[in-house]
Amino acid sequence: MVFPVGIVAFLVGLLLGSYFAVLPLSVIVLLIMLAGAVSRCEHTSLLSRGRGLMVYVCVLLGVGYWVFDDRNHASADLLSPPIGQREVTLSGVVMAPVAHSPGRVTLLVAVQSVETNGTSRPVSGNLRLTWREPDMEVFRGDTITVRAKLRQPFGTRNPGGFDYGAYLKRRGIHAVATVRGPNQIQVRPPGVRDVGARIWRKIDQWRNQVRQAAISTLEQPARGVFLGMIVGEQSDIPVHVRDAFMATGTVHIISISGSHLGLLAVFSFFVVRGIIRRLPTQWLEKLSCVLTATQLAALVTVPMVIFYTLISGAHVATVRSLIMILLYLFAVWIGYERHGVTALSLAAFLTTLSDPKAIYDLSFQLSYVAVLAIALVFRGSGQGDEESAVSRFSLAGFRHWGNQYMVMTLAVTLSTVPLVAYYFNQVAWLGILANAIVVPLVGLVVVPLGLGASIVVLLGGLDYLPLSWIQQDIMHGLTTFVGMVATIPGARWHVASPSILIIAGWYLCLLVVCFSLNTVLRWVSAGLLILCLVWWMWSPRHVFEKDTFRVTFLDVGQGDATVLELPGGQTILVDGGVAYERWDMGRMVVGPYLWDRGIRRLDHVIATHPQADHVGGLPWILNNFEIGQYWSNGIPRMKPFYHALETAVLRKGLVEHVAWEGREIVSEGRCRIQSLNPPLAERRGAGQSSTDPGGTALNNLSVALSIMCGPHSILLTADLEDDALTRLTGHPLVQSATVVKIPHHGAKSSLNQQWIDQLRATIAVVSAGKGNYYGHPAQVVLRAYQRNHMNIYRTDSDGAIVLFADPDSGESRIQRARDRKPVPLGWADYSMEREWENVTRLWNIWVRNA
Repeated sequence: MVFPVGIVAFLVGLLLGSYFAVLPLSVIVLLIMLAGAVSRCEHTSLLSRGRGLMVYVCVLLGVGYWVFDDRNHASADLLSPPIGQREVTLSGVVMAPVAHSPGRVTLLVAVQSVETNGTSRPVSGNLRLTWREPDMEVFRGDTITVRAKLRQPFGTRNPGGFDYGAYLKRRGIHAVATVRGPNQIQVRPPGVRDVGARIWRKIDQWRNQVRQAAISTLEQPARGVFLGMIVGEQSDIPVHVRDAFMATGTVHIISISGSHLGLLAVFSFFVVRGIIRRLPTQWLEKLSCVLTATQLAALVTVPMVIFYTLISGAHVATVRSLIMILLYLFAVWIGYERHGVTALSLAAFLTTLSDPKAIYDLSFQLSYVAVLAIALVFRGSGQGDEESAVSRFSLAGFRHWGNQYMVMTLAVTLSTVPLVAYYFNQVAWLGILANAIVVPLVGLVVVPLGLGASIVVLLGGLDYLPLSWIQQDIMHGLTTFVGMVATIPGARWHVASPSILIIAGWYLCLLVVCFSLNTVLRWVSAGLLILCLVWWMWSPRHVFEKDTFRVTFLDVGQGDATVLELPGGQTILVDGGVAYERWDMGRMVVGPYLWDRGIRRLDHVIATHPQADHVGGLPWILNNFEIGQYWSNGIPRMKPFYHALETAVLRKGLVEHVAWEGREIVSEGRCRIQSLNPPLAERRGAGQSSTDPGGTALNNLSVALSIMCGPHSILLTADLEDDALTRLTGHPLVQSATVVKIPHHGAKSSLNQQWIDQLRATIAVVSAGKGNYYGHPAQVVLRAYQRNHMNIYRTDSDGAIVLFADPDSGESRIQRARDRKPVPLGWADYSMEREWENVTRLWNIWVRNA
């Protein structure tokens, strides 16, 4: 166990090193305290002197390796988007498998040179390039030249939310760009001497051949599931199918992961070994002079898992799993198969050695935690004593393996439940039942059959999948079963993300239950585990803030979404952001934020006006939350996004209430919400028109809201433009507002100086997307509000804006999402105060999850 302990110590060092830039003094103090703790353990004989020294050195190596790697990347001449919106010409090599989606491809390019103003310069850095409406195939290893506008990787920043921009940066992507239409990219295949690039190009061509055969043969949803499981293409899986797999805790099945390689390895190993052991005795005697049945089974399994890894795209997470499996097969080869923990530790070491930031990657965490749980189950199962019993196809053998499988499933579920709750806001309690059926079906039937068909396609040069009707029926049966299980009441049980401290406590209690010899301590730990699980299932966080008036202006990119939480417990959602082809703000931002707040019911949903950037995300919200009342401006539109919203309203059985001027929407204690726009006469005229309203006319008919709660007054102006603002000038509820939302994302068309001059608000909030096409918010608009002595907060630069107010007093405070992130500290400008601010930020994230 010396080697695994050293690797764990190295990983702890990496963890500490990751905070050295923001907490340098704290990390040094912790290292000194650790040295003291190790010395104390040596004096009390808990650790030998040699092992204690080894542990401490490994921790120091981890810290040093992270700091070295971080500074090495910071000093490199990396690709950085130029200031402004001008285009540049780039050349580089496609360094990863090409990702295909309907109507587009996505390339990861290692940029080698950038040309601006006729001058070319060499650079290094990675570009994520999206090519819409492509007219030719591009493969890994190709050299491309493209002219495009570069942008920094960016995403939305919300409390506890997923920051896509930060995710791309962690993956080493320095810029993103999009081009559209034919002839936008010049492609040159690798040269004769570039053997490595030519090999990767051929593998990518094989993947594309299998993908095209599946597309021409299978129908949805079987096609999407096949591509996800075999080729590693996720974009073709229907959303409702993915949601069903997520609800049942089997979502890992529809994307290539360690479980797929592991299942294939188990299938290949045991089938080959079983066949060999049933050979004639004379054959076995001759074979045993060279190889044992176990060694030969391991030898045959290796090319199978390597082929699967390559045909699925050899993504980083899959390669990690391949390393784990190959190391374990090597251990089997040399007769150390019960040393799976050592093989797992070595795989983790090699993974983090190539990429230290992998410790923060979801796939790394889930893969290693799940495999560690399985390894520990096998280690403590004593299965070697029952080898003779279970090697036969007997009732006892099947019972033994059935029990082993259920124990493994339970172990994996318990070990991953806090990670799933943290990242996906879900406790998939049905996973134990669903995985017991889905995993064997996929591992023993779907994956081997799919790989077999892929091999036939490649060897025969076919443009169709052989035995496609079997693939179609099996995939259809699989998705139907998962869909039925997902309809069980309570299957989609969403929870608030647990704090880092609670997650650490969960794993500590789990270790005590599994390995402690103290019976009382084990029972106490088991009780704490049950308590944690009940707490997550309840997620009562908002119950403790009933006396607070809270307004959250969510960062939904170029769009609008505002959450109002009243002191009495009512929750109101105003707009839901946009729904792009692959990124639904209702699903990806609004929903997770509400779950994190412990909110499963929305008392009111208000759609200010039917434009995609305001209501595109509302259909998903209506379909997945309990809704009290639905409000709008009553104007229909002949647009697909509006049809989706209308369908969701009808499916939910909601009545569409119209929020015309003067109508009171909420009256709760000292809080009232009243509509100030649109005027009833103008709304009726627009609603009865046979033409599809849009542009300025529709913006001026947006629902404008006055939210009053004690001495606090919030004015939400949606997309009002000059005419509507002129009409509202002088309105008492406008003039008394303490916080105003700048209309129409800060567009010039909503600049009305007379309206601004009459405002008495001290805070102005503008919702806009970073680097948006429209140039919102306009600088002339921001200056107009600043001249009126307002503090301006922007979602494009500040992330989500949260207003906390006491309804019994005039006290309030603003919290920005960007303030949650610790700030790197340089030695030149270091101070204890700044480090303490970082400590406070991390405390709020780790403990309060705020």
